[in-house]
Amino acid sequence: MYARGGKLFKSTIRRRVGPPALSASKLTPSRRLASLDDLLLFRLSRLSNDAGAMVVRLCEGGYGITRREWRLLVALQQSGQIQPSALADQIHLDRARTSRALSSLQEKGLVSRAAVAGDGRSAQVSLTAAGRQVCDALLPQVRRINAQIVAALSDDEAAAFDGYLERLHAATTALSGSLDPELPRASRRLGRARRSELKR
Repeated sequence: MYARGGKLFKSTIRRRVGPPALSASKLTPSRRLASLDDLLLFRLSRLSNDAGAMVVRLCEGGYGITRREWRLLVALQQSGQIQPSALADQIHLDRARTSRALSSLQEKGLVSRAAVAGDGRSAQVSLTAAGRQVCDALLPQVRRINAQIVAALSDDEAAAFDGYLERLHAATTALSGSLDPELPRASRRLGRARRSELKR
């Protein structure tokens, strides 16, 4: 009830009532978050590690490269000649690790470097013929592993899953941007110093 002009009126505004809260026993792991095994990031990491182990065996045992080096080879196959810094941004890997991996691939004869004309300090990297051969041989095998894993889902489930991944990625990007000023810089040295302060 509310007053208007000295008269009482019954409010027509209704409070939105959501669905009844689920008990902890009925919550899904992604909502429950009661243990490490419930955490989305841990579950995704575990899936990636289990599936990635098969790719590691193919890369290391079949072609003498690491999984990270394989990631660079595929990116180079798709992008063509590119500067190392741009390649690092493309595959979301820091520049130091990208540089080390490229040096290793160059030593193995799978990647070549060429100076940028007019800029002696810059270089571009690209696949050698041997690097393209490795990609052409390995990529179908990695695709087959991916297809066999996704085969656990129906076509409709796979389409929905792709949509969910896109939404989660967008949410992660937004959250990362909003939390960036609050999060500490990634530095183990600074982290050790802060941990020491907790003991005081």
